[in-house]
Amino acid sequence: MRSYSLVLILLAAIATPANLVAQESESPPTLRLSFFMCDFNQLDAAMEEVESQVIPVWDELVKEGMVMSHGFFVHSWASEWNVGIYTVAESIDAVIKASDEAGRRLAARYGEDPGAFGTACPHHRDGFYVMGPSTGNEEEEGEGN
Repeated sequence: MRSYSLVLILLAAIATPANLVAQESESPPTLRLSFFMCDFNQLDAAMEEVESQVIPVWDELVKEGMVMSHGFFVHSWASEWNVGIYTVAESIDAVIKASDEAGRRLAARYGEDPGAFGTACPHHRDGFYVMGPSTGNEEEEGEGN
């Protein structure tokens, strides 16, 4: 099975403008959303590769504390940008460092070939967002019920 570590490395390289890297350590977490335009006829093989190769690497990074969460989502309609990847970390810099590390690990294990995902999903775009209020936030001590 081929990897798409090159896609992740390129994704990290594109997402590293200097003005985005500086962020205070006490700011809310950062969410990176990467959207891909994928060929649905090749998507099954791409997602099998994601589950067998990519998710285990990102699970390692979560366990090591480099990121808080990482995952994929797919939709069947709404736009041609039909596969997404989300990453939640303490800062933009943390997302970028984790992406670089994921790319290194994937390349070491599976080579530089773009793999099934890179073949099925050749176009992508990224966005970085500061997390806002959510239902996942714990209530602060002393707040009413």
